[in-house]
Amino acid sequence: MVVSRRERKKIAARAQILSAAIDLFSRHGLDAVTIDEIATAADVGKGTIYNYFATKEDIVVAFMADLEARIAPKIARFRPGERPVHRVLADYILLHFRLKEPYHAFVRVFLAQMFMDTARFLPYMVEMQKYIDPPLHSLFASLEERGKLRTGIDLPQLIMSFKTMHLGLTALWAVEGPPFQQTTEVVRQQMQFFTQGIMRKAQ
Repeated sequence: MVVSRRERKKIAARAQILSAAIDLFSRHGLDAVTIDEIATAADVGKGTIYNYFATKEDIVVAFMADLEARIAPKIARFRPGERPVHRVLADYILLHFRLKEPYHAFVRVFLAQMFMDTARFLPYMVEMQKYIDPPLHSLFASLEERGKLRTGIDLPQLIMSFKTMHLGLTALWAVEGPPFQQTTEVVRQQMQFFTQGIMRKAQ
């Protein structure tokens, strides 16, 4: 597919706005940054920003959605192998953290805003699930097909429980910062506790 010069310019302008905004948000927080400051940093007019994003929250979610989309192919290549289930799930979470580490400061800002104003961010979180859910469903379906999980488990409910735990561990990762030694240890411990109730007795 050939992309026109006009479309390339639009894509470049959007990326420029996102890059400038995320840098400012990472350093100063969402509420302290104005659209005017983003326009200045991105070297575009204020109106140009509104051509792409209606609010600062839209910028945040666009970046997070782009980030999830960029890492999705790498996450999709994750394979359980023959490792114990607790190691598979721990490695899955830690892979997410490694891929997002360059944006650690921004993820911290994003989570702080989300926890402080959940109602405002909930629709955006729902939108992001379209990138998060497919590889996760594939992972648990693979574990189930290979007989790694006990029979009778409600898979959608199990995945929701895992996502809830993943969110909490992401908050710990965001608060701790590099080199994430405590987070790594806690992830491994929590996955051991989590899998005790879902593995087949033979394991």
